[in-house]
Amino acid sequence: MNILKLYQDFYNENSNFEKANFDKKLISSNFEIRGVKTSEIEKFVKFLISNNFDVSSLPTNCHEDILIKGFVIGKIKDKDLKISFIRQILPYIDNWATCDMIVARLKNMKEEKEFFESLLSSDKPFYIRFGIVWLKNNCLKDDFDVIKKILTINNQDYYVKMAQSWAIADAFVIDFDKTLKVLEKINDDFIFKKSISKACESFRLNNNQKKILKALKGEKEKKC
Repeated sequence: MNILKLYQDFYNENSNFEKANFDKKLISSNFEIRGVKTSEIEKFVKFLISNNFDVSSLPTNCHEDILIKGFVIGKIKDKDLKISFIRQILPYIDNWATCDMIVARLKNMKEEKEFFESLLSSDKPFYIRFGIVWLKNNCLKDDFDVIKKILTINNQDYYVKMAQSWAIADAFVIDFDKTLKVLEKINDDFIFKKSISKACESFRLNNNQKKILKALKGEKEKKC
């Protein structure tokens, strides 16, 4: 079965010009965006896996290609092989959507926590974000100190700082009082405000908790 012909047929059937234009407003990528629905990508991934396609043979020419390859990698059972392929695909990840969608498919990898922590020291913003989002999704509940590691990152990229803020917002759900103490020590004004903003958008915090956060934000603004 010719892999390039298979992909060509897939995109001919599923590319959507209107969705592609909409996605381009949300996603800044150097790769072409074809506007394929995630549900169709998931179906295609199942087909590729059921037919035992070699991950190395899968193309990385457009946004959807990278998602497909990332989703297939997420299904690999051999952990060492999975890490090897993650390393190969990381250079192609250049936007928040590709990063977060692939990370969401990387389940049952807590034994590989050290690898994801190692990404935090990278100088590449989406390597760092990849590590932050994976740690937030998979380790924060069991190891609250993960939030401290995430906050040691000193990278000024917008998407890194947004991921840090997202992690703090999620930490409030796990342990509000502990996270409040962490937040009070944050000097970065962007992360401080975004963390509160994202936490207050969450339906998982109650109104009293949100009032405390808004009051803390108000106090800091008065001091400035």
